[in-house]
Amino acid sequence: MKRSITKYSKIALATLALWSSTGCSTYGVLALKSDKTLPRITNVKSIVSKNSVGFEWSAIKNHRVKGIKVYRSIPTGGSEQKYKNIATIADRYATHFVDKDIASNNEYLYTFTTFDTLHESLPGKVVKIRTLQAFVPVEFVKAYLSDRGVVKIIWTPHNNPAISGYIIERKVSGSGWKYLARVKGRLMPEYIDKSARVGHEYSYRLIARASNGAKSIASDPVSLIVK
Repeated sequence: MKRSITKYSKIALATLALWSSTGCSTYGVLALKSDKTLPRITNVKSIVSKNSVGFEWSAIKNHRVKGIKVYRSIPTGGSEQKYKNIATIADRYATHFVDKDIASNNEYLYTFTTFDTLHESLPGKVVKIRTLQAFVPVEFVKAYLSDRGVVKIIWTPHNNPAISGYIIERKVSGSGWKYLARVKGRLMPEYIDKSARVGHEYSYRLIARASNGAKSIASDPVSLIVK
C-alpha cells in the first residue's frame, strides 16, 4: 500500500484540540470519556480507488483496547471541521478497514481512535485522501418504442475493459432519478423496459460499473413519451 498524506491541516488541528479539551467524544452513538493513556493510531497507510479507500495500521498490543472507531469528514475550509463516526470495529486485532461508496474525485479526511469499555483515546493523525476520477460516461444511449408501452434502450458498450455491467436509472414525468435495473456484461448493449405506462414521459440514463463497485459518470439522458 502507498503511504498517504498524514499532515494535519490547520482546521483539523483546531477541531482535534477542541475535541481533546472537552474530555468527551460526542461522535459515536454512546459518548465515551477521553483517556489520554489509551494508544493512539498514528501510523496509517491508505490506498484509494474511484469510490473507495482502504486503510492499514499497526497492530494494537494494549490489552485494554476493545476496538477501533473510524471517523470521516469532508474538508469544509471553515473554522471548524466536524467528523462523523462511520464505523466501529469491535476487535483490537483488526488492522484493516475499507470505506466503500464514497464519491469519486473528492477529498476526505479520516482519523481513528481506540476504545475500551467506557473510554476512548485521543484521535490519531488526520489522513487526507482524494479518490480517483470516475470512468468516463457511456457515449451513446438511445431509447425508442418497440411496441405499445414497451421501451427499448440501446447503447454503445463502454470501451474500458474494467467495466462489468451497467446501472439503468429512470425518471418519470420530471420526478427524480430512480434505479431501474442492472445489466451484466460490458458488451451487453440493450435493456427492455416493459413497466412504462402509456401517456407518461420517461427519461433514461446509464452508469457503467466495474466489478469492484467503481462507477462512471452518468450518461446524457434520453427522453420519450410512451404511447
